[in-house]
Amino acid sequence: MGSIVRFPTDLVTEHDRRRLKAAADGSVFDIEFRKNKQEVLAPYLVRCGQMRPSYRLRKTGEGWEAIALGPEKPGMVVASARRPEDLLAQLAARAP
Repeated sequence: MGSIVRFPTDLVTEHDRRRLKAAADGSVFDIEFRKNKQEVLAPYLVRCGQMRPSYRLRKTGEGWEAIALGPEKPGMVVASARRPEDLLAQLAARAP
């Protein structure tokens, strides 16, 4: 028998990137993928018309979390959802 290889639940795959890009289309956010300290691409949401990201997205075993990057609640999880579309809808409702 072969050995079991565990797949990290927080790894953002190409399939995840496509789903995130599709969710961002038509929303008030653009999505960017930037390398983090571990040289892994991480998703960031930038409100259309702004220069700096508003949220960093984190993949979890239950779905997605949005972590605030601005001066209001930096580093805190401000929204979570199973599907990227639902997460972006929650965040759009929070945006001014």
